[in-house]
Amino acid sequence: MGGDLEGLLAVLAPEVTLWTDSGAGAATSLQPVHGRTAVAEVFMSVAAAGLDGYRVGWRTVSGDPCAVIFDGDAPLAVVVLEVAPDDTVIGVYSVTNPAELTRVNAPDPTR
Repeated sequence: MGGDLEGLLAVLAPEVTLWTDSGAGAATSLQPVHGRTAVAEVFMSVAAAGLDGYRVGWRTVSGDPCAVIFDGDAPLAVVVLEVAPDDTVIGVYSVTNPAELTRVNAPDPTR
């Protein structure tokens, strides 16, 4: 979210794939994005659009650990990472369709 391209490239596997949902026109890309550079470009364009004021909460959603991006108390995105044994990210699953995020709870302000 901070726009650290070098840090992002360091954790993405060369063959990483990004999938985004396509409901409600919310997707960044309607097709899977393949490759470290292409996936990094998507995330850098999102970061460049301005993410000031958003918060990240950590949750388990459908049994998977994930990051949830919040705009105030409203979930903006759920991002699930598939991590290889070498600790590089080989899959990114991003859900931004508001209809799919209705059961995601707001972050606990005391944590």
